[in-house]
Amino acid sequence: MLMPDKDIENIQEFFPGGTPQMTPEEKWDAIFYGWINKIGQKNLTLNLFELKLWLESMEAFFTSTYLEKLMFRFIVPNQRNYEFYLSTFNQISGRIITHLKNLDFKKDKYSLNFEEFIVESILESYMVKSLPYLRDVYVPESWFYSLRIFLQNIRTLATELVKEDMVPQKTFSSLKKLYHKELISNPMIISLLRRRFIPKMDKIYQPDISNIISTIRNKELKKYLGIFFVFSYRILRINNFIELNLKKVRNVDVTIPLVLALKRSLEHLFVFYEKYLETSMQNEVKDKEQLKKVRKVYDELNLEYQKIYEGELPNFFTESDEKLNKRKIIKNITLISDLAIQDLIETIAQMFKPEISGSNIFERYISRKEQSRELKNKLTNLNQKINDYFNKKGNITQEDILFDLNLFIETNVNYLSFKEWNKFLRYYDNLIKINFSSEFDLNLKSFNSFVASLLKDLKGQDK
Repeated sequence: MLMPDKDIENIQEFFPGGTPQMTPEEKWDAIFYGWINKIGQKNLTLNLFELKLWLESMEAFFTSTYLEKLMFRFIVPNQRNYEFYLSTFNQISGRIITHLKNLDFKKDKYSLNFEEFIVESILESYMVKSLPYLRDVYVPESWFYSLRIFLQNIRTLATELVKEDMVPQKTFSSLKKLYHKELISNPMIISLLRRRFIPKMDKIYQPDISNIISTIRNKELKKYLGIFFVFSYRILRINNFIELNLKKVRNVDVTIPLVLALKRSLEHLFVFYEKYLETSMQNEVKDKEQLKKVRKVYDELNLEYQKIYEGELPNFFTESDEKLNKRKIIKNITLISDLAIQDLIETIAQMFKPEISGSNIFERYISRKEQSRELKNKLTNLNQKINDYFNKKGNITQEDILFDLNLFIETNVNYLSFKEWNKFLRYYDNLIKINFSSEFDLNLKSFNSFVASLLKDLKGQDK
């Protein structure tokens, strides 16, 4: 048997009876986390997080029945055009390739399984003399070489396919199968996707939150509270990543898979909270009023989820093709989820450390009290402007009213709860449609009554 000149270290691990005895799963875990450590040593952990997020986004994008319903409402399967899917896949593949290049380095021969080590040694000895063409086919020295070449080739294929007038479902499904077949042959990528938590990537760096977790004595609550904060901060990081990409890209379609990954992360948080965290807190926390407050904020997060995925995102797929509006929709989504998650993090943190506030924890933070105050001021001004429109004829025009409504939508509409948010936007859309018609004044009076009722509710909450 041909062996390299260099002595093999710890070769007994690859033979039955070797010590220490390890299962195949344990051996692979050692290899995987050794790779993670090397990534950390090279200061590439952020690249690893982004690679994992793009891969997860691609999976959410490929498998989302929610997205298909949004895109293909009232369209039968054989008439559906999957051009959007292929062009978006093309863009994301480019980003994945870039991260694979940054994160790739030669495998450690002495950490690979023994069979691969032997095959590599044999191929190396025959590569030049007998089988020189094999180097084009078999390249064992890096983790991601073959995956990168595959993605580059399939991107070329996708580019050609979207040039056709129609991309049928069968074509899209075939490309998806090719992608998944190549993906599951790469053990590093599969391990990266399978592991819900990777310590070096999911560490909580905020000192106040870390201190809260470390002071919890009950082991179960400590564990669940730590997982909750990991889930929550991951959502904030996804939001931040969406915003960064929104600033860099011309075509905002590339952010849709990220928004779907955000959806999955929120759903994971909901399941975890309902199944584990809430029960654990009820068993250990004596202040029942504080528990009720947390539950109220959690329920509001559920409403914000609806605001995003039943309200905002469906607008992205309307027939309007204005890129600026699409960009605004994605910005709204990150704003809505940021506000809701920060509120929940702050409320749960205050249960264990009452003196803490959101301004201590987050760089960009607006408290509920500030939101409510600003909301009341803006609604009061809007209510007064509409009253003046009717009482001081000629001084205020329809354009003035619509300008103020536009300003409110740009700055404050997302502070409304889901139900009121929906009503406000419906009134606004209707007023835009009937502008300069005889129906405008009648509808504006109805809208002003709605604004007055909102103000009454907000003032009642202060008492």
